Amino acid sequence: MARKIGVLCCAFVFLVALTVARVHAQRAPIFTTVDFAGAVETDVNDINKNGVLVGYQCSDALCDSGGTAQAWAQVNGNFRNVHIPGATQSRAYGINDKNQIVGWYNDAAGITHGYLFDKGTVTTLDPPGSTLTNAWSVNNAGIIVGTFVDTSGVFRGFILRNGQYKIYDAPNGALLTEITAINNHNQMGGIYFDSGSVQHGFTLVGQTFTDVSFPRQGVVVTAVDRINDSGDLVGLWGTNTGGPFQGYLRVGTQYTAVNFPGSTETRCRGINNAGVITGRYTGSDGNIHGMTVTP
Repeated sequence: MARKIGVLCCAFVFLVALTVARVHAQRAPIFTTVDFAGAVETDVNDINKNGVLVGYQCSDALCDSGGTAQAWAQVNGNFRNVHIPGATQSRAYGINDKNQIVGWYNDAAGITHGYLFDKGTVTTLDPPGSTLTNAWSVNNAGIIVGTFVDTSGVFRGFILRNGQYKIYDAPNGALLTEITAINNHNQMGGIYFDSGSVQHGFTLVGQTFTDVSFPRQGVVVTAVDRINDSGDLVGLWGTNTGGPFQGYLRVGTQYTAVNFPGSTETRCRGINNAGVITGRYTGSDGNIHGMTVTP
């Protein structure tokens, strides 16, 4: 009888292990390419709870190589251009659950302005004294965060709440500050350059500033691009300031590198409350493709 019980126990343990293995196999993330038709670069920067994506594309050349950027939103798989009157280029970076979109555009004089796109109405965003503005993220309360360049040429963070700008500079002699993320608990994240010009990510919860650096030897670049309501972070990291970079997901204190299969570089840009990640990757064809990663 003892032997039979032992056999049954072993069989039970085996079945449990097999079930756990199958569950883990089913949880493997699903990587999906998102390409704007005819584009040589597609960037997917954010996703809301309804699955609406926002980003931009360049069809004439890579965006950082002289291409003309056009902001878009993708609803139910269909791309729609985000029209900014008078813009020569535009990029969409953030969207909330009310489908309000933020980003930045260039005017005819080549000046970069932030914007809020809300049901077809465009509001230009420029903190006082700015010479360049990037609006990165907007939460459901309509609080917008981003960065601007002041008249001294310094990149500084901003928080726009109820029409009032609050300027934020990372501590300890930071040379650059960008606030890139805000969730619905008003927890924020971003990028700063320390006094030695090393790029770090950060979180800002209330008045508490916390450094975020990918925990790998030789890392010289970390960025926090987005934070969801669970406090999960996504961004990029690298061991060379010029790249190539890898994406990452941080849940609690656990970091996981995120790399699109077969890519030469991956950058994570957005994450919603369901854990769906957005971003971009460079393929073997040299083109930049948008992506989603579904857990």
